[in-house]
Amino acid sequence: MERKNLEMGDLTEERRKQIKNLEKDDLRQYQDLVIPVTNFHNEDKGFMVLAGDVFDVPIRKDIVHRVVLWQLAKRQQGVDGSQGTHSTKTISEVSGTGRKPYPQKGTGRARHGTLRGPQFRGGATKHGPKPRSHAFKLNKKVRRLGLKIALSARIAEGKLLVFDDLDIPSHKTKNVVNYVQEMENAKKLLLVDGGPINEKLKLATQNLYYVNVLPSIGLNVYSILLHDTLVMSRDAVNRIVTRMHTPINR
Repeated sequence: MERKNLEMGDLTEERRKQIKNLEKDDLRQYQDLVIPVTNFHNEDKGFMVLAGDVFDVPIRKDIVHRVVLWQLAKRQQGVDGSQGTHSTKTISEVSGTGRKPYPQKGTGRARHGTLRGPQFRGGATKHGPKPRSHAFKLNKKVRRLGLKIALSARIAEGKLLVFDDLDIPSHKTKNVVNYVQEMENAKKLLLVDGGPINEKLKLATQNLYYVNVLPSIGLNVYSILLHDTLVMSRDAVNRIVTRMHTPINR
């Protein structure tokens, strides 16, 4: 069977514009960003250069929407691959005898081989709900682009802060409360550190519903969108950039 090659003239005007925009995005030269580095006490800790191809990509709401749907659908999946308590019994699961209720012929009634069928009271349910996985596949390239867009959106809004580190002197919750109050317009905060979370920071934030902590490996689009302010350590930024620049294994 011959394959038909579509020329640009065979495409609609809208589709041609989309292709041209994608080509422009591919050819775009990203510029690195320079952002000041501080800490919980708002002290000057110098500057840091952020990779433009990670923190300054064009905003695509459709990509973010696809990634969030993928995350929420995958989150419904349990450890055993299924999720939910909704369940109905099939004809092999419902309780009852396997005897033929009456002879095949001679009664004038319809032919039946079991009383456990869906047409009988107390019988099986056909096509009923079962615990199942709601996850679907999304390409790694799209998932990675969604994270870049979420980071770019936060830094464009001025809601991405880079700290030298996330070390705090004590595990007291009041310390973190004071730090958050010093930040301007920070209603819900996401702290991202490079490696394992510091035990003091974990204890100090576990009772605050508006402060959450993640390691850099767990940073995701949905968590970024749930918080209006994103705070990352130097180590977390470096690890995220390395992760975004790592070739995708196919």
